[in-house]
Amino acid sequence: MEQETPLTHNTSWTWADQISTYRFWGLALFLLFLLTPSTIVNLSVTLLRNTYDVGSDGFSIALAIKPFASLGGLWLAWFLARSKHHYFLFLFSGFTIIGLLLMLLTPSIIILSISFFLIGISLGAITLSIPTIIAGGKGGKEMFVVSFGLITSLELITQTFSHGIFMNMFSIFDTPIQTYVITGVVSVLLGVALLLPVKKDLFDIPPPPRNKTLTPKHRKPWLVALLCLVPGYNIYYIFHLAYRLHGEVNHVNPTRNILTPKAAVWTALFFSVLYPIIVASLNTNLITKLKEDNAQTFYKNRVVILWSFIFVPISYALIQSNLNRLIHHGANEITE
Repeated sequence: MEQETPLTHNTSWTWADQISTYRFWGLALFLLFLLTPSTIVNLSVTLLRNTYDVGSDGFSIALAIKPFASLGGLWLAWFLARSKHHYFLFLFSGFTIIGLLLMLLTPSIIILSISFFLIGISLGAITLSIPTIIAGGKGGKEMFVVSFGLITSLELITQTFSHGIFMNMFSIFDTPIQTYVITGVVSVLLGVALLLPVKKDLFDIPPPPRNKTLTPKHRKPWLVALLCLVPGYNIYYIFHLAYRLHGEVNHVNPTRNILTPKAAVWTALFFSVLYPIIVASLNTNLITKLKEDNAQTFYKNRVVILWSFIFVPISYALIQSNLNRLIHHGANEITE
């Protein structure tokens, strides 16, 4: 049963507040699509060298411009991220598209150098700006981990999936460089489209109120772990469990330090690297309530976090066990 339990809020965002809004997901998805052009450049060095007859030395010089330009993006990111909006991200998206389109012009060392410079400085600024914006929401030390975990995860995703996908796409058209440009431009435009709904105030206004709670349900911990092993059903059940536990724990002890149920599912789907933080926040909230009820036995955070690295279903089972103790202690008037 879903219930509404409004939480008071202030101007300071918790890490869970940030991840529970589209502001975070819009920025993350924008970054994912903007990393694609850089990945394609890295995958297509041989293709570009064969297309641009500028000599081995000239091509090497042009290619070396990209990482130096990305380094220059560091200072742009530092300067622009101090602003109270994210409009500069659209500007750098435009620079990336221009850099890609320049590759369709008559091959020359100058054009190739300008192209790599625009792509490098834009993606460097974007890649560093977004973690700065997210961490700047004052979500605590967890948000710094989330910010850099975001970069690592997205780079891993693009590097893992781009090679097979884009190399197959390059064989579709007679002119491979056109395939590269079209793919890169479309990817940037998709990222921009996902960024458009993000509110200009970002994390500089009070976070929205948190209302979603779910009535706690008693479950056998061993069955929780076992169902996570059933082939086919286990994928659904893990996401279902993430949704339910976040709503149920927020019911017994309302807080802004855990994710909303929907945000928990999206995080489990795209950023499973954050599982230790997720389960720690859930268990910390339960332990706080158990101590208030003078409970003597419960699973501590170090055990739950350890299992989140080894086998997540066990950590969920331990959290369920602590939740069962709260139900048993009568923290809420619930009939099993």
